[in-house]
Amino acid sequence: MLCVYSPDEETIAAGLENGEVVVYSTSNWETIWTFEGHSDAVSSIAYSSDGNQIASGSEDGTAWLWNSRTGDCDHVLGRHQYGIRHVAYSPQGNQVASASNDKTIKLWDVQTRECQYMWIGHTREVLGVIYSPNGNQIASNSRDCTIRLWDIETERCSHVLWGHGYDVVMTAYSSQGDQLASASGDNTVRIWNVATGECRHIFDDHTDFVRSIMYSPNGNHLASSSDDKSIRLWDVDTGKCLHTLQGHSRYVTSVVYSPQGHLIASASDDNTVRLWDAETGVCRQTMTGHAKPVSTVMFSPNGDQVASSSRDGTVRLWDVGAGTSRQISSIHNDSIREVKYSSRSGHIATCSDDNTVRIWNVATGVCSHILRGHSHYVYSVVYSPQEDQLASCSRDGTVRLWNADTGACAYTMSGHSGWVNAVSFSPQGHQLASSSTDCTVRLWDVRSGECIHILIGHTNSVRGVIYSPSGNQVVSFSGDSTLRVWNVETGVCNHTLTCQGGWIRSVAYLPQGDQIVIGSEDTTVRVWNVGAGECSHVIIGHNVRVYCVTHSPRG
Repeated sequence: MLCVYSPDEETIAAGLENGEVVVYSTSNWETIWTFEGHSDAVSSIAYSSDGNQIASGSEDGTAWLWNSRTGDCDHVLGRHQYGIRHVAYSPQGNQVASASNDKTIKLWDVQTRECQYMWIGHTREVLGVIYSPNGNQIASNSRDCTIRLWDIETERCSHVLWGHGYDVVMTAYSSQGDQLASASGDNTVRIWNVATGECRHIFDDHTDFVRSIMYSPNGNHLASSSDDKSIRLWDVDTGKCLHTLQGHSRYVTSVVYSPQGHLIASASDDNTVRLWDAETGVCRQTMTGHAKPVSTVMFSPNGDQVASSSRDGTVRLWDVGAGTSRQISSIHNDSIREVKYSSRSGHIATCSDDNTVRIWNVATGVCSHILRGHSHYVYSVVYSPQEDQLASCSRDGTVRLWNADTGACAYTMSGHSGWVNAVSFSPQGHQLASSSTDCTVRLWDVRSGECIHILIGHTNSVRGVIYSPSGNQVVSFSGDSTLRVWNVETGVCNHTLTCQGGWIRSVAYLPQGDQIVIGSEDTTVRVWNVGAGECSHVIIGHNVRVYCVTHSPRG
């Protein structure tokens, strides 16, 4: 998980390993938006300077632009050949730069979505990219041990900065833009003259991998953090080490100055965040609460709060004065995908990106069973009509059937060649349907665990599947903008309904079984006649995409 404050500090955007970007209010931690689109982990996020837009880069190789005010997807930028490591806005907000494992840097026009430039020169993965303060230059750092400076106006590489002996993991411009600092796995920090490309200083007091660097707001000092468990403060002009901040018991993963420059915050693999006096180097506070290593830390723009993200799947917001925190809670060790209620037993079932399904007693709040077996994110969980069984589906390509009372796994249903993202019981509870990114739907016999039919026809990932009230038909909807109606007995497709408005987000049968309601990306709700295969009504009124549709009990 990674996170970043908005410029007005009213929100925090978090990038998750499940491909989502979630925007939270910093006042009450309520979720404002959940952006879905990436098919792999989000590796980098950035706010535009006016706070109206968020850019996200993912290991799926794509960059997306999201409207942080409306919750819409503004643009899907083009694709890198391999995963994106970092995205950054230009100071003017008219460009986004992306750095990729494909060894390239791409510059995108925010308005037109066009790739303006693709810069080739690095010989290994590009780990980061940043704009100079005036926006005229870009610095990129790579696993090829170099930094490259690129001139926006001439579209050329102006300097290649050689000297590091291992991966260059981070760079930072001074506030004036005349200097560049770089951190490397060779245990050193280097200061470079941007105009000439010459190395001014080599800071080599660290004894292990340097993870993070940041200039003080006035540009006179530099802070660096290392796997040697220390933070060091450097005088940029003289090259001398002013203070060595010690106290963390494991790697120090991130270090930042407060906006006023009087405090330093650090994050560590020892699960803590520390606040330090930037003048004296004395530790003011040790903030505990995370259950796993802390990956990143940052100050809010006014310096009153610190946000930290951790491998425990939470973000914590710390009050700088009191040292107290609030967190986005999780009863799992990672993001929770779904919650389902059982009226028979008074339990709820939850599934999570921590690869587990958990069953909870509603009255006591106690977890009665942890269902382990999936080897990747569990996307969905559903009770059988009799509520004595649970079915779960996962990114590991399997469907699992569980005893809801004991937590024992009855069957592991394998066959899909992609992620299984939805599962549904037939009304009688004798059959399961599963949908997958392999573009297929599979029907399974609950009593034997065997696959009965493979339903082939969709040309893109199948996002969901539901049974008709009678159980004679199955409806599947896909990223190919179609909905297909299948005969359960024969496995034959009876109808293919094309939605002109883009992705179908949600589907529900009306109780009589003769009509289907569809919620779509184009903000509409459509009612289709199943027998005729025709759209009978288009309901208009929503301003953004429709995520879920349902019906009254009488339809």
